[in-house]
Amino acid sequence: MAKTYAAFYLPQEEPVVPVANEKEAQSLASTITGAWNKAYNYVTNLDENDIRNMTRNMNIQGGTFFAQKYAAGALSKIINGEPVTNKTMLDSLFNTYAPALNAGLAQTGFNSLVEMRNAVQAGNNINVPNFIQGFANGLTVIQDLCKEKPSKYGEEVPIDVVEKLEYTYMLNTAQNQIQDNIDNKKYLSNLQPITVILSAHIQNENAELWSINDTSAKIVDCMAQKKEFSVRFGKSIYENCVFSEFKPTITSIYDISFTAKIILNYNSVAESYSDKKKHIMKQKPIRGGFDQLNNNRLASEVYLGIIT
Repeated sequence: MAKTYAAFYLPQEEPVVPVANEKEAQSLASTITGAWNKAYNYVTNLDENDIRNMTRNMNIQGGTFFAQKYAAGALSKIINGEPVTNKTMLDSLFNTYAPALNAGLAQTGFNSLVEMRNAVQAGNNINVPNFIQGFANGLTVIQDLCKEKPSKYGEEVPIDVVEKLEYTYMLNTAQNQIQDNIDNKKYLSNLQPITVILSAHIQNENAELWSINDTSAKIVDCMAQKKEFSVRFGKSIYENCVFSEFKPTITSIYDISFTAKIILNYNSVAESYSDKKKHIMKQKPIRGGFDQLNNNRLASEVYLGIIT
C-alpha cells in the first residue's frame, strides 16, 4: 500500500482488559477436564493449566455463561468422539467463538468454519488434540489483541491529498507610536503559537456516508476534549498539536475535502531532531539533557499501520 503524504495521529485510550470470572471459568474447566481425562488420559500435550487458561479466555470472550456452558458441552462431545447434533450447542460454540475458531483454523486441519462445523455435527474427521489445541491457541490470539497498547502516536487517519499548507507566525506589536527613548521590546508580545491551515482530502473508497462521519467525529471529539495530537506532513512530524477549527465539506461520496486550523507549540521553530529518515519538530523545550533528548525521539515511522 502506498504511503500517504500526510496523516493525523489521534490519541487513543488505554484498552480495558476484562478479567475472567474464576468461578465460572472453573466450572467450564471441570466439564472439559472430565471429558479429556476420560478420553485422553494417556495424552500429555494438554494439561489442566492449559485447559484452565482456555476456559478463562472462553469466559472473557463468550458473552453469557449460558452460551459458555453449552459451548463447553459441545467441546466435551468432540473430545469423546461424539457428534454434536444439539443446535444450541453448535450455535454456542461456532457463533460465540467464531473469531477464535477461525484464528486456530489451520492447526485443526480444516479449510473453513463451515467445513469444521459439518465435521463436528457429523462427529467424524476430527483430530481431537489438534482441534482443542487450535481452539485454545485461537482464544489466546484474540485475547492478546485486546491487550495491545495504543501506538506511540495513536490512531492514524491518512490524508490522501494535501492541497495547501499555510503557516502563520504572529507577534503582537504596539498599536500606537512609541517614543524613541523607550525600550520597544516592552511593547512586543512573545511569539504566538504557530497556526497552520491545512486544506486536504480524505478518500472514501467504500462510498459509505457513515465512514466519512466517523472520521469527522473522531477529529471533533479530539477537539471537544481538548486533546493534543500529532500530525505528519511528509516526513516532518509535529507533536502536541491541537485543533482549533475543522470544516469538512462533502462534495462527493467518494471524497471528503476539509480545512483544519492546527495550533502548533511556540517552540516548533527551534531546530528539529533528525535521524536520517525523518525530522521531529521540537514542540516542547527539552529538559534533562541528552537522555531526555533521546527519550523524546520518534519511534519508527508508521504509515497506514505499516512500520518501516
